[in-house]
Amino acid sequence: MLTIRYTVSLAVLAGSLAWATPGMANEAVDLLAKMHTAVHTLSYAGTLVYSQGNELSNYQISHTLENGTEKESVVRLAQGKGAAGENVESFSLAKFQQVQPLMEEVYALDLGGQEFVANRSCQIVVARPRDKMRYLQRYCIEPESGMLLKYSLVDRSHRAVEQLMFTTLDIAAPAQETLPAPAQASAASSAPIVATPATDWVFASLPAGFQQVQDLKQDGVNGQAPIRQIILSDGMTSVSVFIAPPGTPSILDSIGLSAGAMNIYATEVAQHQITLVGEVPAVTLQHISEGLQYVR
Repeated sequence: MLTIRYTVSLAVLAGSLAWATPGMANEAVDLLAKMHTAVHTLSYAGTLVYSQGNELSNYQISHTLENGTEKESVVRLAQGKGAAGENVESFSLAKFQQVQPLMEEVYALDLGGQEFVANRSCQIVVARPRDKMRYLQRYCIEPESGMLLKYSLVDRSHRAVEQLMFTTLDIAAPAQETLPAPAQASAASSAPIVATPATDWVFASLPAGFQQVQDLKQDGVNGQAPIRQIILSDGMTSVSVFIAPPGTPSILDSIGLSAGAMNIYATEVAQHQITLVGEVPAVTLQHISEGLQYVR
């Protein structure tokens, strides 16, 4: 009799979970959309801890929106009492992409519990990858303001390869005339801008969810030929594919080495130097490179 009751309880529980999941996913999407608006439109200042790989850094960050123009200051705090910090340009909360409807094809979105970060309560939102081509992303978002308080990228070994967390944060009340319109994660308002594929470089195949969103050219150094940069996105993370003509110096020196969540993969296609950079597993970069073809 106990077994029968236990089995029925599990069935009821499974049914209630299946019923709750779509609503939780929708709420997660709404929070992510609100977060994207908040980091770009709120006026805030604070300090945060950021770790990437084995490197731990402290930053002082401030952000304002004046007459429709964002102003952001990021200072990396030096260690030691009285030590001066340095301005940095490589770190920004603006890196988080706008929510795209197609991302749910490759991520399962869900709500977790609540945490207390920088004296503020925040709601955990989890984006679990549906394959091995991307990392799990975990956000802790203040529901009222939409501000991101804590974030981590987690690999398949359950290791956080990148983390950030505010330790202090002040958010200024926005003026009435500058209040942004409520964020909507609809297909019409947040559809990705897809770049027209170039005719000379094409991708025969891409990992599920990834599509080309930008095609740029960077001026070469010392009269060298320009370097092509193709940007791919799955709606939550992006990969840059740099294409350098034959004889061009390697761009690895200017990019650096893989660290934390950021991976770099270099290869050669049709005598061109190909360098892929992104916060995705190395196998994803290799998969993308194998689909790249020169058709001219």
